[in-house]
Amino acid sequence: MEAALALGGLVTEVEVSALVGADATPYLQRAADAGLISRLRGRLTVNGVLREVFARPLGVGPAAGQLAAVLSVDDLKVVARNLGLPTKGRKADLLEAVAEFFLDMDNVHALVKRMPAATRTVLEEADRDGGRIRRHGGSGIAHRSRYTSRYRQVHPLDWAEEHGLLYRVTWEDYQLAGQVALAVRGANYRAPFQPQEPPVTWRTPNPPAVRRDAQAQGIAVVGLLSALLDGAGREPLVTVKAGGVGVRELTRTAKTLGVTVPTVRLLLAVAQEARLADLDDRVVPTAAYDRWLKLGLDRRLAVMLKAWRELDYLPSSQTGPWVPEHRQSWSAQARIAALRALGDRAATNLEQAAQWMWWRQPLTFGGTTSVRGVLDEAATLGILGAGAVSPAGHALLADTDIAEAVGDLGEVARTARLQADLTAVVAGTPSPDLAELLGATAVVESRGTATTWRFSPAAVRGAYDAGWTEQRLSKALTKIAEGGLPQPLVYLLADVARQHGSVRVAPLASTLVSDDTALLAQICADKRLDKLNLRLLAPTVLASQATTADTMAALRKAGYAPRQQNADGRDVIEKARRHRA
Repeated sequence: MEAALALGGLVTEVEVSALVGADATPYLQRAADAGLISRLRGRLTVNGVLREVFARPLGVGPAAGQLAAVLSVDDLKVVARNLGLPTKGRKADLLEAVAEFFLDMDNVHALVKRMPAATRTVLEEADRDGGRIRRHGGSGIAHRSRYTSRYRQVHPLDWAEEHGLLYRVTWEDYQLAGQVALAVRGANYRAPFQPQEPPVTWRTPNPPAVRRDAQAQGIAVVGLLSALLDGAGREPLVTVKAGGVGVRELTRTAKTLGVTVPTVRLLLAVAQEARLADLDDRVVPTAAYDRWLKLGLDRRLAVMLKAWRELDYLPSSQTGPWVPEHRQSWSAQARIAALRALGDRAATNLEQAAQWMWWRQPLTFGGTTSVRGVLDEAATLGILGAGAVSPAGHALLADTDIAEAVGDLGEVARTARLQADLTAVVAGTPSPDLAELLGATAVVESRGTATTWRFSPAAVRGAYDAGWTEQRLSKALTKIAEGGLPQPLVYLLADVARQHGSVRVAPLASTLVSDDTALLAQICADKRLDKLNLRLLAPTVLASQATTADTMAALRKAGYAPRQQNADGRDVIEKARRHRA
């Protein structure tokens, strides 16, 4: 059907067979029996409703006859004359003649062969880009063709437009005719045609193995989302000017979590759909995320799976910045269709399964890449386990209690094993309090069924900067440690605490320096100068948080006689300005 539409929708069995490289007659007959095509003047005409189903058959635009309908009578005459067709008659007659010309692919191939090389280059590039060309429109073919190339600059597209190969559809956009796009691809081009069902190896699922694999994946993905949003809570993910989280930020986040960029896209999409994160000028967790953290692991995973089911786009298929999309409404149905297609079977190879699913339901999925994306997302979330639909996946299909189907994922971990090599190992998913404590004092080194944090001077210093003291930190870590604190960690906490604050940095805008220590003490105690926030740094130095000009003005107003100096300690001579008109 796509091949027939790409050829113009009015075809013969021979033409379609040539394009697909096989005998198309049995398939065309099946379509005729279903009422999708009928005979007209010795040809097969495709039911017009299929143009709504196949928006771009074989990746090409509308047929030349359909596009030519927008031309005026004068423009049609120019095209007809260049094609060697009669130029007399009504618009309907001219339009029918042009449409009939392009229905014969021999005519189209001959026309493409004699086009200028520059024109062919532009049209080949246009076909690779979807058949659209951005170019400001003119005042019409007939108007422009009145002027010979001697008096105007000829554009490579002029020849194509004057011969009916492409048509202006908006002021700035031109569309390559469908038959022309096929001819540009070459006489040897054949449409993808796979009459035989792709091979796929199925096996009978092992329910315990499926559940075990899905639960392990579910625990891991809950931990990943927690780690992503905990990190965004400390340092929000920035967005790019065009909107969404940029590729560089996605790559950085993926490296931090130890996952792929498509997985980060999936986590962000699920978090945004479940309202666990908010995307504005940056990505930050919401209050709903704090409530989500208080749920059991099974309930947390259920929230994520419901959000995935409702997504109306496929995050793993995105390129460029991650941004929520609303143009792929098919994707929600595709998720359900993929799970139903698996049924009670297990696939040993997801790529084979994706090929098979697309072959059986091409309009549901749009392409094998999309099917594979759906399956990969499902496997990441624990909707698939060991290549089969998990109990959680079946509950998602039946719209029953997902958390109950997920089963017991165990309790969140509230303790860690602190080791002499300055690492902390947490088996399972850490509780919010445990993750917050370790996140404040160490950095994640690896993730999986267990998460490993590593303590370092820089990380411990960050905890002290955030207000922790050595005593409070030792007490908190002892409380979560299995077997107490190892001696190297105790030494590390003490060493960093001893050095922390040995040098202090305070903001100031200007200083007051005098050898008269009594005078500086008087100025520091003067209530009239409170707004300067003066502080005695040394017997002969006062710090002011006000600018030099404001400090000078306040001191003079209070009756003091300061003298201004520059950054080098030299006196500044104040000269009175003399204004003139």
